[in-house]
Amino acid sequence: MPLPECPEKIAELSGEELEGLDEVVYVRPGDGACFSLNMTASAVLELCNGKRSRDEIAYEINRALQTGIEQAKADVDSIIENFVEYGLVYADDSNSA
Repeated sequence: MPLPECPEKIAELSGEELEGLDEVVYVRPGDGACFSLNMTASAVLELCNGKRSRDEIAYEINRALQTGIEQAKADVDSIIENFVEYGLVYADDSNSA
């Protein structure tokens, strides 16, 4: 499945940082499924607002982590692919879920 060009996290997804563990736990509405994300994945998810492109998200991640833009793009795509698989972002750019 192709990745959304401008990913958007699903509506009403709530997250809470676990202090001292460098993780954020998100709860998906509807079924109550919980997902524990590291701080980088959480930052990517928070940048998924349906307006930023994957490249723009990668730029922001690279700016924060200084991994190199190509590595940041690969990491962001991999993370977003997981988000789509687990239903944390809309699977396409129509955002009609």
